[in-house]
Amino acid sequence: MHSGFKEELRELMKEGFSGGGLPRVFIGRKYIGGAEEIRRMHEEGLLEKMVEGGGGGGVGGACEACGDIRFVPCETCSGSCKIYCEGDDEELEELEESEESNEYGFQRCPDCNENGLIRCPSCCD
Repeated sequence: MHSGFKEELRELMKEGFSGGGLPRVFIGRKYIGGAEEIRRMHEEGLLEKMVEGGGGGGVGGACEACGDIRFVPCETCSGSCKIYCEGDDEELEELEESEESNEYGFQRCPDCNENGLIRCPSCCD
């Protein structure tokens, strides 16, 4: 998991974050529980009510760009995490002379996380 998102998860869960079992279910920014809590809520009929009135805006109000997932593939690298940088002949000669060969060729995309995703520009700040 991307370290920034892991930190966000720690903030959301506060003292309840132990890095332990999955799944960890959230509705909006509210932590609902793990597998046992979700099963219990489903059996009691509470889960459906919570999801219908929940934080994601429901089916009708979902973000058209990301479907309320909050992330989309990076537009710069199309989700590959790599971009190709080209330099003109003068730049390449200067780079070869200075032995800084990392200035051209395939580079890590500066815009996305290690999964090739960016926050949705339509619904995230």
